[in-house]
Amino acid sequence: MISMAKGISVLIACYNSEKVIQATLEHLQAQIVPESICWEVVLVDNNSNDKTVEIVSKTWARNPVVPLTLLKEEKVGLAYARKTSILGAKYDILCIVDDDNRVEKDWISKTYNYFKNEEIGLVGCAGTGDFEKTPPQWFEENQLAFAIGKLYEGSFVDVTKYALVPGAGMSIRKKIYEDLYETNWIPYCVGRIGNKQTAGDDSEICLITRLLGYKIYYSNEISFNHFTTQNRITWERLENMTYGFGQADVFTLIYDLIYKEQTGTSSLISRLRKFWWFNYIGKRIALFLQLPFYKPKTGEISQKKLLYIRYIAFCETILLEKDRFRDGFKYIEKIVESISTKTKTALSDH
Repeated sequence: MISMAKGISVLIACYNSEKVIQATLEHLQAQIVPESICWEVVLVDNNSNDKTVEIVSKTWARNPVVPLTLLKEEKVGLAYARKTSILGAKYDILCIVDDDNRVEKDWISKTYNYFKNEEIGLVGCAGTGDFEKTPPQWFEENQLAFAIGKLYEGSFVDVTKYALVPGAGMSIRKKIYEDLYETNWIPYCVGRIGNKQTAGDDSEICLITRLLGYKIYYSNEISFNHFTTQNRITWERLENMTYGFGQADVFTLIYDLIYKEQTGTSSLISRLRKFWWFNYIGKRIALFLQLPFYKPKTGEISQKKLLYIRYIAFCETILLEKDRFRDGFKYIEKIVESISTKTKTALSDH
């Protein structure tokens, strides 16, 4: 059992973050937080080979507003670093802040107040852009992929129906991870691994949070400034991210189809989508109908190419992982049932 107390644990995973981490920490040091709210920072160095750790230590020592715990995770990968930070956190609400996210002064206090509603399991928000150099023309149309821009309208809205918020700036109840870890849940999507760009880990935690019966909200009342260095805004990186999104689509589909069954909204099509071959054929047909006879060119920059990459990634992945896809339904259902049974037992004991 992971111990918890009421408060906020800010989680930061760093991999070669020397260019961005100082400003991120300084914005946390500038938080205006009532004395009644306890909070901390848990920062994980994910095997960096630059001056990240030195900068973190010096920056926080200048103004240690709350405790900062510096941990090391030698296994490179965002999923590993995040798990290390979660296990090291002592408070019941986790705020996931990327190494280049500069949060507003009321970030902690507003987030804490959101979670007074016990039905809410996860909250996301928008990021505004701040760039080392002016982004290329194609960036604006694709900025949501870089966690920049508004995803939903409204000040504070229930988005449980969609179960999708950006991972940067996401806040979540620690109990959700606690329950998942106790069942030995193994996520299908592992997120970034060093400089290798993968995707889907944030969507997966949103989707399983929904399956566990929590509501998901999106706030435009809080936001963060996403400082993005020039090397992180390249077309090649966007292509790699898009391929990762396509791979993740295979496994996030499992959660979505289970939710439809859970809520009585499944249809003949959604029931057929539990078969890998139906998805493979359907995606191939959709690709041909939307991009007939299209072949991407080397160096091409277009939305067509991104769509093609995502569809191809889905097809290649579901063909390669058809057994995992098939078995995933029983696996996720077992996880959810186990947690639900444990919760009901705990409630009855009280």
